[in-house]
Amino acid sequence: MIIISDSSPLISLAVIEKLDLLEKLYKEIYVPNAVYEEVTLKDKPFSKELKIFLEGRVKIVKNRLAIEILLSDIGIGESEAIVLALEEKPDIVLIDDLKARKFAKINGLETIGTMGILLEAKKIGLIKEIKPLISKLIQSDIRISRKIIDITLQAAQEL
Repeated sequence: MIIISDSSPLISLAVIEKLDLLEKLYKEIYVPNAVYEEVTLKDKPFSKELKIFLEGRVKIVKNRLAIEILLSDIGIGESEAIVLALEEKPDIVLIDDLKARKFAKINGLETIGTMGILLEAKKIGLIKEIKPLISKLIQSDIRISRKIIDITLQAAQEL
């Protein structure tokens, strides 16, 4: 399976030291250039880890006009991830931002977020519990709505 990722899920997975889950769940992982640039800025937390993880996984988006159109509603990373997905036809797009996910779905793309990755990983036994990982994300100032947390913990049978 092939996945194209936006920035925030990569940062979240780096925060909880679970970037390796992507390699275990998906055959190929790619990011657009804007995502790579965003997560590897020197002042960003986990930029070194993400730079190493993303080596050889960066793709250039060809349709600049489509990116410009999306930029009026969502960020550059999300815009490039969606357009790259439309160009490359991956199995899934990894995006946490709700508005960006809606744009992806409107364009016929299958999406998953950080919590979905954690649920998949638990389902196949790569992790035992999700609750402590969510706690670590919250302690690291990663924003997750209470509704998403509750849905995730219920699905993981950890409520």
